[in-house]
Amino acid sequence: MNSTFAAASFTVADVSSGQPAVQDRAFETVELGRPQITVIIPVYNGEPFIREAIESALCQTYQPLEVLLVDDGSTDRTLEIADEYSAFVRVIRQPNRGHASARNIALQQAQGDWIAMLDADDRWAINKLKKQIPYTADYDVIYTAALNFEDSHRVDNVTFQSRPLPQGDVFDQLLVDNFLTHSSLLLKKQAVLDVGGYDESLRTTCDWDLWLRMSAAGYRFAGCPEALTEYRWRATSNSRNHQRTCGDRLMVLNRALQSERGKRVPFLARQTAVARVWQTSAWFVAEKDERTALHWYLQSILHRPYSVRGWKEVARCCAHACGISRQRIRRKLRRLGDRECKSR
Repeated sequence: MNSTFAAASFTVADVSSGQPAVQDRAFETVELGRPQITVIIPVYNGEPFIREAIESALCQTYQPLEVLLVDDGSTDRTLEIADEYSAFVRVIRQPNRGHASARNIALQQAQGDWIAMLDADDRWAINKLKKQIPYTADYDVIYTAALNFEDSHRVDNVTFQSRPLPQGDVFDQLLVDNFLTHSSLLLKKQAVLDVGGYDESLRTTCDWDLWLRMSAAGYRFAGCPEALTEYRWRATSNSRNHQRTCGDRLMVLNRALQSERGKRVPFLARQTAVARVWQTSAWFVAEKDERTALHWYLQSILHRPYSVRGWKEVARCCAHACGISRQRIRRKLRRLGDRECKSR
């Protein structure tokens, strides 16, 4: 377990007693003039993990003003579980319209001036909100590093281990990498509303679209380096519909580049951003569909032919198509690297 979470793990509710663990937690009183936070949890069929998300929101050492759970037409026991927390959580129900719609409905009803987004399958350290509060004086969007878990064997355990967190004006960085973990964000509510909230026409990548619009509008971002958010990688998540997600990414990027801010982006940077969309989409699909991954990596090279990584991935896809496993390719590349180091 990540050290941050080992030192600040949340208490799991004893539901059989009817008393969620939040009653045993010593809260820090929210005083007038301090940020009033609404936690928003959209959920669709979240029975296996919704309890953990709710508990991690309720057990914060900086007590949120309210917790809103938006059920997006669940057909499992999600609502039954949510009802166990009815004394602490306000449940909003709607037919299945997608998470963007669920978040927008909650935004309209939120009473806090700051919004903390929490996906139903993710979790927070108990001091997550408290650690973000000092940034609210100077920034409009505050995010944290994240601990990846579950189906996360292809990514780093913790984000931002080997690179700095972008701060302030992050538009250029966002164009080439959606580096923000959605569940880590604390956002100024009026800033979100001013740019129109989430785009409900997007079934995927609506978060990246919102961050790009906010940064293009001049809102300032800040990153907290501690891994205070646990992000669950799941094979069945919305982002695993690869064809649709790739199309949505291209649409979101094109729209950002057509904005007044995007028009000032240099040509090479624009090409790099488009190449990264194809490259990212190819990376996600590679384990399931090598043919599609190869096609998308080639698309990335068309826009950025000098990308060493792009050519490496094309070579890997071709080798894998010839029956050479990716693991074997990685071992050979490591051996070649070791030999080069010894020869120097």
